[in-house]
Amino acid sequence: MGAENSKRKKFKNIEDEEYTQFLETFKKATAGKDTMSREQFVATYTVLGEFSSQFYFRLLKNEPKGVLHAKTLLKVIDGGLGHFDTLAETLIFCFGDQKDQVMRNVVKIFCEANKFTREDQVRLYDYFETENTKPVTELEHFFSTCPLFPHTAAFIFQKLIDRPGDSKMPILSEKSQLMGNVDQLILNSHLPFDRRKEWTMLYSNTKHGQSFSQLVKRINGEGPCFIVMRSMRGRRFGFFASEGFLAGPQYRGSAECFLFQLAPKLATYSATGRTENYAYLNFQQQQHPNGIGIGGHETVWPLFIHEEFGGGLCQKNSSAFEPCYLAEEEEFKIKTIEAWRPGDKPQKSFEEQLLLESSSPERSIIDKDPEARAVLEMAGKSFKSEAYRDPAPMLDEK
Repeated sequence: MGAENSKRKKFKNIEDEEYTQFLETFKKATAGKDTMSREQFVATYTVLGEFSSQFYFRLLKNEPKGVLHAKTLLKVIDGGLGHFDTLAETLIFCFGDQKDQVMRNVVKIFCEANKFTREDQVRLYDYFETENTKPVTELEHFFSTCPLFPHTAAFIFQKLIDRPGDSKMPILSEKSQLMGNVDQLILNSHLPFDRRKEWTMLYSNTKHGQSFSQLVKRINGEGPCFIVMRSMRGRRFGFFASEGFLAGPQYRGSAECFLFQLAPKLATYSATGRTENYAYLNFQQQQHPNGIGIGGHETVWPLFIHEEFGGGLCQKNSSAFEPCYLAEEEEFKIKTIEAWRPGDKPQKSFEEQLLLESSSPERSIIDKDPEARAVLEMAGKSFKSEAYRDPAPMLDEK
């Protein structure tokens, strides 16, 4: 028993139950033998698909006698479930020392395991290729800048150990006409963690009618929100409003807001932090822009939907976000538009939020900077003075 426990401790990222189950599966496939043939490997580890034979022969590089032992496969799986450095080494060992080889094989296995289409595979690979400008020797850097890729790669090793693999796909309340599997996967990876599980459709012009008032009614006060649309020229694009919308001339949201293109190319554009003008919703006013927009003001917007609703504005390279030109035309016409809420609905009603917004004085530094608040609390401040007042409850706080 002590020897068995010693063997298990060699694998930092594999649980005891997983280790035991793996050995049972391995022994069952080999009729109790300690070694596994190529045919047995291919039949047992089907998640690898067409790559299974090649994967098997790569494993044999670590076998002096040319036969596969369970511990060799376990060591590779353990590396694939580890930190970025060991994951990078494992991917190069398993898939080769060329960057495109690693990415193509990871994408193919992941997509086939999740029943994605061939088009999905191509689009996901193209996205990763655009994001990864470093050589294969700097995979770790790529992992840091594009966390979706290591999640995608680790999914393969999770399946090899029979651990429930997290595909990172959201559960949609109904089918989207504008977002396919890869669109959902990539957008979901850019959301706050508590917003990634379920998405609820709030509005679709094909379902609820071509009406700005219907759109406003269905997104106003409903929490964080995606707006995604297809233009008459076939471009698909949109933005994420991190705190959603409340009708009025005030802006809402934070640097968690982002813009995105889905077609003709797939890309996301993060906030630069140079402005606090994020999500905006206003209507029937004479002195303010009327419509829905993000990251702009007056007539200058990276994306704005007119109150008249047939179309909108799109300017190049707004200072509020990374350089982009979402619609690829300054005046665009809308063909299809959808609004989605990722995560749960806010606990406060729209009316309660409006009352809070109208009655709350301007927030102090302790509202804007949680770290500053933490320092004051550690110093024993009671927040009784005007400088250290208790803030009004923020949206979604209990």
